[in-house]
Amino acid sequence: MTVTHIVAIAALIKNAEKTKVLVLKRQKNEKFFAGKWHFPGGKVERGESFLEALKREVKEEAGLEIYDEIRHIRDFHFIRKDGNHVVGITFEVTAKPGRIILNQDNDEYRWISPEEIHNLDYIHGIEKDIEIGFK
Repeated sequence: MTVTHIVAIAALIKNAEKTKVLVLKRQKNEKFFAGKWHFPGGKVERGESFLEALKREVKEEAGLEIYDEIRHIRDFHFIRKDGNHVVGITFEVTAKPGRIILNQDNDEYRWISPEEIHNLDYIHGIEKDIEIGFK
């Protein structure tokens, strides 16, 4: 088996009042992290900048446009079930006003306060992003 290194990004999106964060719930039939809550994000495609990848992933997964300003929250890494190594970065972004429209990979969304993350079955690590993002 060939091991691939994947570069991923995640978008921590706060509401207008900066008191809540957007999380999405992955479909139960997803290959990785099925049924888990997460931030919009995914793989950075060949030739994309982080900002371009963030804009594309947030639009694809949540139907929202984001502004060009991004703030680095933290880096992360893990080994997927298939043995591939994922290196990622979480950025705080600001969404332009709009309606959330989920894609086929996600079946629910919520705006949650930082402490509410612990009531959800989430992808390990996003609780750290939330803690840093709300300092």
